[in-house]
Amino acid sequence: MVRKLIIALFLFSVALLSYDSLPYFHFSVYRPLSMFSMFAASFLLLFTDYRFKTGDYFLLAFAMYSAGHSLAVSIGYEDVGSSFKHVITLVFGLSMYRTSVYIAQQTKEDPALIGWIAKSVLVAFVPPIAAGFLQLLDALVVHSGFSGAFTGLFSEKVYKGRIQMLSGEPSWAAIHMLSGGLLMLFLFKQGYRRQLPLLIGTAVLVVLSFSAYAYSVMLTALLIYVLITSKNRGKMLLVLGVCVLIVAVGVPFLLEALHVSGYFTDRFQFNFSHMVKADNSFFIRVFFPAIGFIEFAHHPIFGVGGGFYYKEFASLLLKHFSDGLAFKEVSDLVFNRPEMATSRNLLAKVFAEEGLIGAMLLIGFMGSVLRSAGANPYAKFAFALCVSLVMNFDSYSFVNYWLLIGFIRGGFFDGLPAVREVGMDTQRMKGMKRIA
Repeated sequence: MVRKLIIALFLFSVALLSYDSLPYFHFSVYRPLSMFSMFAASFLLLFTDYRFKTGDYFLLAFAMYSAGHSLAVSIGYEDVGSSFKHVITLVFGLSMYRTSVYIAQQTKEDPALIGWIAKSVLVAFVPPIAAGFLQLLDALVVHSGFSGAFTGLFSEKVYKGRIQMLSGEPSWAAIHMLSGGLLMLFLFKQGYRRQLPLLIGTAVLVVLSFSAYAYSVMLTALLIYVLITSKNRGKMLLVLGVCVLIVAVGVPFLLEALHVSGYFTDRFQFNFSHMVKADNSFFIRVFFPAIGFIEFAHHPIFGVGGGFYYKEFASLLLKHFSDGLAFKEVSDLVFNRPEMATSRNLLAKVFAEEGLIGAMLLIGFMGSVLRSAGANPYAKFAFALCVSLVMNFDSYSFVNYWLLIGFIRGGFFDGLPAVREVGMDTQRMKGMKRIA
């Protein structure tokens, strides 16, 4: 009964994967409801024989160090609240990881569970992809903003002329499309044919979203994949080259041919000095992580403490990157809400807040995850995608990240032989019946 309930909670989480900012819940800017059922499933794991793997001790050590250090420095900072919020994200991150590993292990014992995961992926992505095509129609043909009324039912902030599916941000939609697309491809290769139309629709939206973040993540993931694999490296280099050509030449051509305009299209002129001065989002994505590494240089061993990136943020921005005050969001963070400032990059967050000690523990964990991937191309690309996804995301409660990392560790992407074996057994049974 406990096992069935854990699986049901996990499948419910997957079905909610792409809903990350419902306007009716305000516990955070990034508010994926799927993490709560993941947490509940993780609690139920206490009543099973599930145990952490050897390589997971790096992650446990990181979590204990990060939580303990954060609580200790919070006394000096007189801000226990920020430390508490930080610890909560760690707890949720560990919970999602534990649950995902357990489910991945269960698929090896019960391959039929993969079919249920495939159904949950359909539930998670059919409505958002449909919404994405409505937004695409609105942006390229109708130009009336009609899609915003539907999108507003699922997201507090609606971006006119952008593909955000049902997410709170277009970049979050890109995260879901890329991580979900990988799952769709894997499931399709496993024999779940209904994933193919959804996969094609996702691929179309990734291209026509004209999201610089989506393209950057994809190219970075391909580059990392080329570096960590020796199999088919030449082919993957060719794929990477083609993708670079599409982004550098094909996307600007499409923008011109389809008459797409907006703040996000200026990024494809690749005038970085202009973007620093005119593009608020670009400035934040480049210089907020840079501030994190400056903090690391000031506190290289222990860092500033988990949840306290913001402590030196305002002074460092005024000292090194004061041009950013021209942007309202930046100036508001500096003068009115400095406690809300984040690094917008998990790598910068780890080095700034946890120092060299925490960074080495987390790198040790990621190294063990990479070893778990073995030579499996899906697992290795999932790893590369996880590393690249966090370059614009700094929350330890990042659902997509822990889902893929847990699947790698638990051997989910090694499930293809098991499914094939089931199919072969079925065919053999049919053949025996015909003979009889």
